[in-house]
Amino acid sequence: MNRDRLHQIIERFRRRRVVVLGDLLVDEFVHGDIVRVSREAPVLILNHARTVVVPGGGGNAVANLRALDAVPVPVGRVGRDDSGRRLLAAFRKDRIPVSGILSDTKWETPTKSRVLAGGIHTRRQQIVRLDRGARPSEQVPPAPAGLAGRLRRALGKAEGLLVADYGYGAASPDLVRRYGPGLIARGIPVTVDSRTRSLHFGEMTACTPNQEELELAAGVDLAEDDRAVTSAGRALLRRTGHQAVLVTRGAAGMSLFEKGRPGFRIPAYGGDEVADVTGAGDTVIAVFTLALAAGGSFREAAVLANYAAGLVVMKAGTATLGREELRSAVDGDPVR
Repeated sequence: MNRDRLHQIIERFRRRRVVVLGDLLVDEFVHGDIVRVSREAPVLILNHARTVVVPGGGGNAVANLRALDAVPVPVGRVGRDDSGRRLLAAFRKDRIPVSGILSDTKWETPTKSRVLAGGIHTRRQQIVRLDRGARPSEQVPPAPAGLAGRLRRALGKAEGLLVADYGYGAASPDLVRRYGPGLIARGIPVTVDSRTRSLHFGEMTACTPNQEELELAAGVDLAEDDRAVTSAGRALLRRTGHQAVLVTRGAAGMSLFEKGRPGFRIPAYGGDEVADVTGAGDTVIAVFTLALAAGGSFREAAVLANYAAGLVVMKAGTATLGREELRSAVDGDPVR
């Protein structure tokens, strides 16, 4: 692995068509300046400064792909409500096709509103989050009616399929099992990021759980024990039948497990000053999937995803990054 090879892969990100089957959420950030403490209750009074609305959940993976100059094709569901309209408008503004998105009158678009407070000369910090709309399910809900046809049409010219399962039903294991094997047989990567159902998506190209999600799948507390993480990662690889498992571990970096190869540990990239981890997992799977679609190996894709994660957590809010930032990280890392 060398810099030139990583640069080649990043260059091939351009125009890669990646379908994102996922739960589409809205992330809303309400910024306010602290005026005083209320006389009515021990709470802060804020003067509203601005409100920022960005795609969240699977929509954030879509936004990351677009920022990296790929061609993302979202397949999912929104409600015919204000949040759904704002999400579709955000996609259209970035020239992201929305024909694969089902607009459902009986669905309320999941929306996560974060209130950030601060002073004129201080960084605003999140003080409360309000969740509205549909709730995730612990079970495996059926796929929304009409979504299978939209997915089938979207996959016609796909170079990758990214599955973003937040538990709201659009990222259906049944749909992935229906179309995934055929894609893999044609050399097209199918990657999965699932909050609580990693074991429901079997025999795909790879999955990218964080350590908490790995603990849930393994049924054990892994703490910071490298041997325990390795054991659990290998077990998940066997139980899912995937070709690879990439475990994201925050400050401990990442651990990659492949069939027939030793584990590969990647130290975390970047400094200790983490601004916000919101949506970092979406960035990881977007870059990982793009790198595989561009011809990279699992190790090369994991290394690039690790750079991307280190960059995006230094940004506030649900953030993305561009190819030039990724190139600069590759060039500036003395380890490579």
